[in-house]
Amino acid sequence: MRIAIDIHGVVNRHVEFFRELTKLFVEAGHEVHILNGSSIKEGTPLGDKTIREIRALNISYTHTFSIIDYHEEIGTEIEYWDSLNPWIDGDLWDKCKGEYCEKNKIDIALDDTKGYAKHFSTPFVHFIS
Repeated sequence: MRIAIDIHGVVNRHVEFFRELTKLFVEAGHEVHILNGSSIKEGTPLGDKTIREIRALNISYTHTFSIIDYHEEIGTEIEYWDSLNPWIDGDLWDKCKGEYCEKNKIDIALDDTKGYAKHFSTPFVHFIS
């Protein structure tokens, strides 16, 4: 099974629950994909900050995905308000996780942003904390 879970607003709001859940999934041979808007690119202020946040949660995962890193890789125009606040077109942002989940054959995705649901063909759980 492949499960995708958003970090900010989902995992970081229920750390103990997701620490145990992700551990059980990974130990059973399943994939846990961590979805994130922020960069996870080491050596950058935003990436280093996000990596520290993820490590501090002490969750288990097999894959990570960053919306902003993906769009940087494909050449999307990104505006940086400062080193910790990138911005891209809202439609590109909103559909990115859904596209990732479809491409990676994710079985279920959990996210706290209800507006993303319309961009998912993957089963989507609107996670309300």
